[in-house]
Amino acid sequence: MERGAVLAFLWLATVGLLQEEHKQRIGFCSWKCLKFVQMWPGSFCVALGPRFDCVIPADADHWTIHGLWPSNIMNCCSCWPLFPSDLADLSKQLAEHWPTFLNASSFKFWREEWQKHGTCAGCLEAFSSPSKYFGAALALRTPYNVDRAFQRAGIIPSCNHSYQLHTLQEALVPIMGQEQELQCVTDGQARQVLVQLKVSLFSNFSAGCLEEGAQEFSPYRPCHSQSRIFYFPLNPKNPRQPCP
Repeated sequence: MERGAVLAFLWLATVGLLQEEHKQRIGFCSWKCLKFVQMWPGSFCVALGPRFDCVIPADADHWTIHGLWPSNIMNCCSCWPLFPSDLADLSKQLAEHWPTFLNASSFKFWREEWQKHGTCAGCLEAFSSPSKYFGAALALRTPYNVDRAFQRAGIIPSCNHSYQLHTLQEALVPIMGQEQELQCVTDGQARQVLVQLKVSLFSNFSAGCLEEGAQEFSPYRPCHSQSRIFYFPLNPKNPRQPCP
C-alpha cells in the first residue's frame, strides 16, 4: 500500500474512532439526575441471602455510602479501569464511609461501583477521574448527613420503638428536600426495617432533581406508610438478626 493510501486509511480510522467516542459520550451524558444513596449498616444484613457472608466493620457506626448513581444508565465504559493507585489518597476515608459489608475485598466493591456508575458520571468535569468521583461522594456526606438529621429530630436506633414514615421524612426534608426515598426490608418477624436512603440530586449536587420514568437498580423497596418502621441498632455479633 502506498504511503498516501496508508495515511488516508489512518485518517479515516481516527475519524471513525472519534465519531464513535462522540456517540458514546452523548449516550452516557444523557442522564439528568444523580442518586446519592446511603446505607444503614444495622439493617443491611437482615434480608441478605444465606450464601453471602455478612460482616459489619468495627468503625461502621454511622450511615455509610452505598453509591452515587447517574439515573437510568449503567456500565458506560468498560475500557476505563480502576486501579488501587487511583484511590491511594482516599482509601482510608472510603474504608470508613464507603465500606463493603460482605466478606470480600473493599477494592473489588469500589471497582464495581466505578464500572457500573462512575464511568457514566465521568463525562462531567466534577467526576472526570476516579478520585474526583469518589471524592465527590465522600464530600456529599456533609450536606446530606442522615445521622445528624435524625439525631436532631430525636430519632435513634431501637429494637423496641418504631416510627411513622412521615416522622422520618420530616426529619430529612430540611437537608434532603422532597425528592428523597426511604427504603426498607422485611425481617423474619414481618417487621418493616429501614435500610437505605436515596436523595435525588442535580449535577451541581443540589437536591430536588426529578426525572420522570427513572429506573431503579435496588433490591430494596420504598418504605410504606401502612406499617410502622423499625430503625434497628447495630449488632455486629448478630448482623442478620440485630433485634431477635
